[in-house]
This record gives sequence, C-alpha cells and structure tokens, in this order.
Amino acid sequence: MINYLKNIILLFLLLVFLISCEYNFPVEPVFNQRADLISYEFLISVKAEQLKSLIKEFNIDESLKNKFIYDVDVYKIVYTTLNPRGRIVKASGAVFVPKGIDNLPLLSVHHGTQTKRNNVGSVNPYYEIEGFAGASAGYFTIVPDYLGLGESNMIHPYHHAKSSADAVIDFIRVSRLTAQNLGIKLNGQVFLIGYSEGGYVTLAAQREIEKNYRNEINITASAPMAGAYDLYLTSQLILKNKFYEQPSFLAFLIVAYNDIYGWNKIDSIFNSPYAEKIPLLFDGTKTASEINAELTNDLSKLFNNKFLSSFLNGSEKDFTEALKENSLINFVPVSPTKLFHGDADEFVPYENSLSAQNYFNSHGANVELITIKNGTHLSSAIPSIISAIDWFESFRVKKMIASKKTLINIYE
Repeated sequence: MINYLKNIILLFLLLVFLISCEYNFPVEPVFNQRADLISYEFLISVKAEQLKSLIKEFNIDESLKNKFIYDVDVYKIVYTTLNPRGRIVKASGAVFVPKGIDNLPLLSVHHGTQTKRNNVGSVNPYYEIEGFAGASAGYFTIVPDYLGLGESNMIHPYHHAKSSADAVIDFIRVSRLTAQNLGIKLNGQVFLIGYSEGGYVTLAAQREIEKNYRNEINITASAPMAGAYDLYLTSQLILKNKFYEQPSFLAFLIVAYNDIYGWNKIDSIFNSPYAEKIPLLFDGTKTASEINAELTNDLSKLFNNKFLSSFLNGSEKDFTEALKENSLINFVPVSPTKLFHGDADEFVPYENSLSAQNYFNSHGANVELITIKNGTHLSSAIPSIISAIDWFESFRVKKMIASKKTLINIYE
C-alpha cells in the first residue's frame, strides 16, 4: 500500500513537471522597491553635426547651433516608481549622454503634454530634441517618459503632483546608477527644466525634492516654463470662456482625476456624445490633435451645463478639491528658480505664473518671472528654453574633464 501511494505521488509530480515544461507559464516579475533599475539599453549615437542639421529641419533658433558641441549617445532606461495609489510600478525614460567628457552636471528635462504612449524619448529619441540639445551642450540629460507613457500602460496621471514628482525623483536615482554602470562621472549638480505640462512636472518635482529629498538631490537651479501651477485659477480662467482650442487638455485632466480619485462621473461632467467617447480617446494610441478632432472647442457643448456652472460659481466639490490638492503654490522654493511664460499664452494663462510668483515672493522667496512679450504657448517655447539654458550656464561648474583626462575650460 505504501509503495502504491509513493508511485501515485511520483506520477503526480512527474505530470506537474511535464505540464509546466510544455506550457512554460510566464511569471510576471514582482517589484518590491521604488527606484530599482530594471534595465538599460543603448538606442542610438548621433554626431553633433547631425544635431545641428535638426535646427533647420525643426525651425529652431539658429543661435542654438553654437550649443551643439558633443556627439550624443542615447539609452533607454526601465525602472520602478510609485503610481498614484502608492504601488510599485514600471516606468521608463531616455538618457542622453555627451561623448568625450566627464564630470557632468545632470539636467532633468520634462516634456509637454503627450497622449500617445509611444511618442516619447525611450521609444524614439527624436521626440525629445531637448534631450539631444542638453547633452550636446555638455549635460548628462535625462528625460522621463512619465507614468502612462513608454513602458507604462496605465492612464497617465496628468497634473497629479505626487506621482509626477515621484516619477522624476526615481528617474534621477536610476539615471545616476546608470551613469555609474557606464563609467560616467557626475559632478553633483542637478538642473530641472520643463515646458507646459513639463513646467508643472518641474515645479512638482522641485517641491517634493526640497521637502523630502534635499539630503539626496541638491537642486542647482530650476526653470519651470508655461506650466499650470495654480490649477484652480487656471481652470477658472479657461472654463469661463466660450471656446478653448485644446479641449484634449481639459478632457485629459478630468479623465486622469476620474481614475485617480475613483469618481466614476464622466457622464455627469461631459455632454453626449463626448461623454461616451472620452474614456476611449485616452487609451494611449491617439495624439492630442487626433483627440481634439473628436471633441469640440465650444465648452458649452463639451461640458454638462450643471457641472460647468457649479464649478464657476464655486459650489462644485470634487473637481475643485482635486485641483487645489494638486496645485503647486503652497510652498516656498529655496533653490534658485526662474519662471518663464509668454504673456499671450492662449492655452495656459499667463496670470497663473503671475499668481505663483506673487505667492512665492510674498512668502520670502526670490523667484523671477521672465515674460516673453507677445509670446503664445508655441512661440514662447524656444525663447524660454534658450534663456533658461543660458541662465543654467552661470551656475555650471566651469572645469570639465576631457576624454583624455586633461582639464579643459570651455566656458570661460
């Protein structure tokens, strides 16, 4: 009887072994810690002369040509960070490395609104021309994709302060580790820069770093540009108008908050047929232009009148609380900070940057607002970036170590 039972057990174990070999069930990795470097891989190498040719192709200010000095290698990084619910998830980004020099400052570049998951630097580095520009100027330049883009399949937490900041902070950490693995020496300087949503992400990361990570990340200078820092004021200014030419921005914000806060109220915020369309539009397969084409710029047609009127008269609760919770004017920057904004911006009201500057400086900061005169949201981008990089150069460590390990001084 005992031998019979042994034979049955052995047969069972053999069957389990054979079945598992035959089907080779995949096992999803379990991530237990944020800022784990999952992988890094080389993507592309581009010559400085090739980068200069992009100036003409993308109609970029010719003065940038002189800043394209070094050839650039690009790497894709996959890492772990926190989602809005505090769970460990996978994310990605691109690192742009100048060739032939060492002792590099780190430049964290934060891109503007992107709704199509693959239109990011880790998939195609040419989506992040700023990454090439920063690296070719001699910065170890990192560009996080953000959650919901690149390797991340969730809904992008658009203008959610904590998860925006966490994705940047953890990417700085794993990028530093990647630099070590590549034998690249960083000099400890950290610069933050971003435009539009990237401006918001820049200030969100700055606030979180200054509050909780100053012993780990010392911000040398920060340049948030054309971001919606005071989200409640920005939304009030936009929604009181009859028309808005980027309805995808508004829908993206509400879809993100609806997911994060579990509202389940898209139908009560938007009118039909847009209420039925909107959840499907933000699946990561469409660009903002494609989404705009499916919506309307007439806000009275896009939004439910009851929602719109209650928000504007101050009686609406959920959206108002979410906007105030994720606004970034409730801290005082301690790092050198300059805001940049065009005073004719039709998408992110200039008054928003005035509000942020007034709050910061009235509470003891010394934040300058650089105004691009008559600058629209599009036309202000390049002047803002050029001015910010020139400002960063005033902080930058002058001595750079050449590839032959001899000291050269290229900025004096």
